[in-house]
Order: sequence, then structure tokens, then C-alpha cells
Amino acid sequence: MRTLAFLKKTFLENVREWKILSLTLVFAPFFVYLMYGYYHASPSTYTLLVVNRDAAAGALGGRAAGDLIAAWKSATRVDGGAFFQVVEVPSADEAVRRLAAREADLAVEIPAGFSARLDAFASGASATPPQITNRASESNLRGTVAMAYSDFIAFQYASARARTALPLGVSVVPVGGTRPLSEFDLYVPALLVLALIMVLFTAAATLIKEVDKRTMTRLMLSKLRTTEFLAAVTLNQMLIGLVTLLLAYLAAISVGYQPRGSLAAVLAVAALSAVAVVAISVLVAAFLNTIFELLTVGCFPFFILMFFSDAMIPLPKIAAFHLAGRVVNVTDVLPTSLSVRAFGAILNDGAGLADVRFELAGIVVLTAVYFAVGIWLFRRRHMSVV
Repeated sequence: MRTLAFLKKTFLENVREWKILSLTLVFAPFFVYLMYGYYHASPSTYTLLVVNRDAAAGALGGRAAGDLIAAWKSATRVDGGAFFQVVEVPSADEAVRRLAAREADLAVEIPAGFSARLDAFASGASATPPQITNRASESNLRGTVAMAYSDFIAFQYASARARTALPLGVSVVPVGGTRPLSEFDLYVPALLVLALIMVLFTAAATLIKEVDKRTMTRLMLSKLRTTEFLAAVTLNQMLIGLVTLLLAYLAAISVGYQPRGSLAAVLAVAALSAVAVVAISVLVAAFLNTIFELLTVGCFPFFILMFFSDAMIPLPKIAAFHLAGRVVNVTDVLPTSLSVRAFGAILNDGAGLADVRFELAGIVVLTAVYFAVGIWLFRRRHMSVV
């Protein structure tokens, strides 16, 4: 009964502080629309500069250079958008200048006599195929991706025109879902976890407020146990986290996102992940005394969760050890990192709860550890009389 009474108290306090609650609820949906607008307005199109020195293009049937440029222009991504924005420039110097200014990702120079040489190679009159020259900045990783795809298209075109077989055949076997995913689709699971990370502030604020307002003493005199106190906070913040996640989920669907997994599986992972964030909040609150400290010092653990959980940008995977045939990365010490992976498998690959049991087990273990350490520290610093 004491747990339910304190649960009602914290719930009413959250409602009265509607500005903070509203900000928490709309933060993740706002980022869903923001990232959708960003990816929609700026699709992953690589700028390809072409210096065409083939004087024979379009003359006497020697149109190989023009056809190759057309092949680059017709290349598309999985969502149907153009892979390359092809821009013809008059000189290599102009191409180098644009590459250095990051106005383009890749420059390709088609040499003079390209069409004639390719036709001669196709007819067997020459044993040496023509050569194109790539220019890209080593500091621009997009140039490497653009070069790989540009070369692949050039090889395919030259092989078809010369009627020669490629020296290697490659087959592709799809793994996971069969639906092509855009970059926004890949980002949605991380945005859902970002919605849950926001619970860090509301949960920690609920705990620290009792210390800051000197009401912790009255709570202790009411015989409210630490476990009852934290159980009420956890349940209340888990509900806030689920509502925030649902709003972000609906926002993603409203802009065309098509989840492959079930909503029930998403909510199950979300509930467990929200509890994990509350556990981290207890640990954070144990070191703070005022709301002001939460708004300053508390931002540090928030950004750790946001950046090192792949909730904002994908990070390199640094393997720590292997467990049950799975790789455990250094960032997996954060339960939200496992949450991003579980959401990705469910939403984009159609996995069920059984398929993400390793991640769920990891979240449970980490939640227990964070709760154990956090409760011990919180009791020691703020509820030592209990």
C-alpha cells in the first residue's frame, strides 16, 4: 500500500510539472520528424564529377563515354533515388578544386580515345583495355564508397560492351529482412532508445527532489522502505518511458516507416530498457543533492548513454570478450546499447523475443547490477536512517 501511495504521489507531481513532462514526451518524436526531414531533404547521393576527354564520344558510333556517363546517372539506391549526382566539369584542375572543398565525393577522368580503344578491345584488335582515372580525397570516406560503386558500374558496362565475361561471378544472399531499408529506417531503433534515455532526467529528478526539498526525512518517518520508494519511482518512470516510446513509434510510422516486428515485442524490450535507465538514474541521483546539480552534472551521464549506445551516431565495435558464442563489445556495459541492437533486430529484421534473448538477458543482468550499486549508494547518502 505504501508503494501505491507513493506511486500516486510521484504521478501527480509529474502531472503538475507538466512542462518537464511535456518536454520528455515530445523530445523523441521531435527528433524522429527532424531526422526524417534531414534524410528526406538530403538523401545519400554521391556527387560524381566527370572529366570527359573522349573526343570520339557521339561520333561514328563511338559513344562509349556517353553511355558510361548515362550508366552512372541511372544508378539508383534501394529507395529508388539516384545514387550519383553526375556533374561534368571541363578540367581535372576544376575537379581537384571541388574535391578539396568537399563539394564532390569523387572525380573520374575519361581519357581521349576511350570509345575507340574500348571498341578495339571488344573486336580483338587491341589486347589492352582503356583506362579511367579516379580522384578522391583520402580524408573523405564517402569518396571510397562512391569509387567502389562507380568502378563496379564501369566494369559492368565495359564487360557488356566488349562482350567479355567478368573474371569473377558474385551472388548476393539477403540476410535478415527482405525489405530494402533506407538510412532513416536504420536510424529509427536508435531514436526509440533515445526516447527511453530521456527517462534518466525525470527519474533522477523525482529522487533528487525529495532530497532537495528536505522531504526525505518525512518519507523515512512514514516507514517507507527503500525498496517501496524505488519500486514506485520505477513503475512511474517505466510508464512515462513507454508513452514516450509509443509517441516516437507512431511518429516514425506517420512518415512512412514500416516495422517488420510486432509491437508487443517492442513494448516488452522497451519496458525492460526503461527499468534499466531508472537503475542508472538511481546511481546518478546517489551522487547529486539538488536539481541544479542534475541539470549540470547530470548531463554528463545522459550524453554518455546517448553517444555510446549508438543512439545518435554508429560507433566502431570494440570486442571485449566472447560469451555463449556472441561478441560482447565494450559499449555493451550500457544496457541501452543492447536495447538499440534488440530494437533493430525486431523492427528491421522481423525478429521475435526469442531471437533477442541474448540482449534481453544482458539488459536484465546490467539492470540488476546498476540497481544494486545505485540502491546501496542512495541509501548510504540519502536514506541512511532507513
